[in-house]
Amino acid sequence: MRPEALVRGALRRHVLDQLAAPCEFVDELWVPRTNERADLAVLARSMDGFEIKTSADNLRRLRRQADAYARIFDRCTVVAAPKHLGQVIDVLPSWWGITTVIVEEAVTFAQVRPARRNPSIDVETLVRLLWRDEVLRALQALGANPDSNATRGRLWTQLLESTTVTRLRSIVRRALVGRDPAHARIATRRVTTQLASASAVR
Repeated sequence: MRPEALVRGALRRHVLDQLAAPCEFVDELWVPRTNERADLAVLARSMDGFEIKTSADNLRRLRRQADAYARIFDRCTVVAAPKHLGQVIDVLPSWWGITTVIVEEAVTFAQVRPARRNPSIDVETLVRLLWRDEVLRALQALGANPDSNATRGRLWTQLLESTTVTRLRSIVRRALVGRDPAHARIATRRVTTQLASASAVR
């Protein structure tokens, strides 16, 4: 098993232990308007993104990844080998969490600093995580009267004009949890915890 896959599996268990609440995990979540994918997204009361950097990785893309993840995630954490720690601290904004990971006989994690709330989610990017039918349903639930023939871009704009950032964050989380990833144009892998359900994500 590749080091990243090994760490990702252990990270799911670690996050679940820390969270102690229902959640869903999405591997390789695409960030709209970028060419980046988050190694692991956690969908619960918030949407958190994790980037894994093992000792076999370099950090050339980290600044670009950090800019992309800041568009959609409520909180972000890098999970990095100890050798990367100094550079990670230099590159990442102070609100990013930092956790070190050591892969030996077992995978162990140590928190360097906790993730804090993202101060500047980009709603124009966040709304693009929604599929067309998801936007239509969200608008109908808000009491709007969407044009079923409207383009997806027009529907995104109408939703942004009809709701708040807080409500949009909830709409996106619930949509991601409720969809069938087999129908996604960009493939992702979703791992559901034993207790997770769409009703647990509000």
